[in-house]
Amino acid sequence: MGANFEVLQRDAGGRIGRLETPHGVLSTPCLLPVVNPVRPEIPINEMRKLGVEAIMTNAYIIHQHQMEARDVHSLLGFDGPVVTDSGGFQILKYGKVEVSPEEIVRFQESISSDIAVILDVPTGASDNRKQAEEKVKITIERAREAVNLRKNPNILWSAPVQGGRYLDLVEKCARELGQLDYHIHAIGGPVEYFERYHFSNVVDLVMTAKMNLPLNRPVHLFGAGHPIFFSLAVLMGCDLFDSAAYALFAKADRYMTAEGTLRLEELREFPCQCHVCTEYSPKEVKNMEKVERIKLLALHNLSVSLVEVRRIRQAIAEGRLWEYTQRRCVSHPRLLNALRRLARYSAWLEKFDPVTKSSGFMYIGPESAYRPEVVRHRIRMERYSPPSSKVLIILPLGCKAEIQEGHIVKVVPPFGVIPEELSGYYPLGQYEIPKTLSREEWKTALVSLRGYLEKFGKKYEKVVLFWKDEIGEELVKACEPVTDRMIIERNKR
Repeated sequence: MGANFEVLQRDAGGRIGRLETPHGVLSTPCLLPVVNPVRPEIPINEMRKLGVEAIMTNAYIIHQHQMEARDVHSLLGFDGPVVTDSGGFQILKYGKVEVSPEEIVRFQESISSDIAVILDVPTGASDNRKQAEEKVKITIERAREAVNLRKNPNILWSAPVQGGRYLDLVEKCARELGQLDYHIHAIGGPVEYFERYHFSNVVDLVMTAKMNLPLNRPVHLFGAGHPIFFSLAVLMGCDLFDSAAYALFAKADRYMTAEGTLRLEELREFPCQCHVCTEYSPKEVKNMEKVERIKLLALHNLSVSLVEVRRIRQAIAEGRLWEYTQRRCVSHPRLLNALRRLARYSAWLEKFDPVTKSSGFMYIGPESAYRPEVVRHRIRMERYSPPSSKVLIILPLGCKAEIQEGHIVKVVPPFGVIPEELSGYYPLGQYEIPKTLSREEWKTALVSLRGYLEKFGKKYEKVVLFWKDEIGEELVKACEPVTDRMIIERNKR
């Protein structure tokens, strides 16, 4: 499986791709607005005008309401790709559903879903280990059985990964499902984490699944409905994510932005240029009938979400996805914690990051130290051997030396030691970094310098250190392995 999905561009774990479905090609990453098949909050034709490529609906609800339709597209009035869920969310919420796994597989085929999901058993955030083990076991069994039940070769099938906070179970589930005949894998169980702002748990869940799933299959993150999290989801390698939040938030008079959520009652002006925000004032929307108010807020929320996806795609195309995500994550402390948690997986992300990009490296904070480009440089330095030279010249960021004979190494946060002869490798000659940084931001670079001198210091008969006022004492301390051969040059900038 995987022939329906083609990766066109990469940046860290993020990727721009094309996913072929019976009702058209999806550009990924792609947002799937969740549509209530009984009472859509937004008319389908208006969703199309906003640029919605595909939608997600619930096959279980259609089945239970005995809605007459031989085709889900005609039922919803949508001619693009339709993804159907099978009732897993209802199991998580209510504990059970009134349909068998076999029945819902056949039903999704009968309504011609483009992407269908097996009836998995979601792992709740509060499940104990025994409960999680049982749910993983049942999900894998149902995934195996569903392979033999499928008859329509055109439908793309998705098998969700379960296991929740038990990452060894997530790994087991991902590995076993990855061996089965599926086109797509969803990551199940994050909704409760999102509701509680436990974003770091989502990072562990997603990365554990990603690292154990086939790389040629797209990954769908269930329930990642708020645009505040989209870029981080894509950075980890999620290709699809669904959202009911645009409508749910509207019902609670909540107004989405890419940086967070505002309450309608608190708004004096709309900080947005979508058609809702340019045609109406907050006061006018507040005074509307509830149904119309919900519709307009839902339209705005969906518009903001779709624009965020387009910005993320552009960031991937420019090679700036990490930078873009870093800016998004400073909007909430728990998002920032999640980005820092992702640092644990930087070495894995580095494997997929392009070795050269059209854009330079821009340092925008300490979290830039976790970027794949920085990890790649450190890996290179583990294999590095310096040229033959009796003199070492150490140039901290912001210092300049007159032409001198010797081997020059720069000390540049967040990269650390950059030997002059490696400065042509991307991005070591294409970076923008503030000349003034905090002592904390210098820390990893100074550790790198000390490690270099402990490894190679004996090769040099003379070491020239250019003094940098802000961290002069720390620089000298890092150079302890060569203190007996060191000369300090001051105020050379």
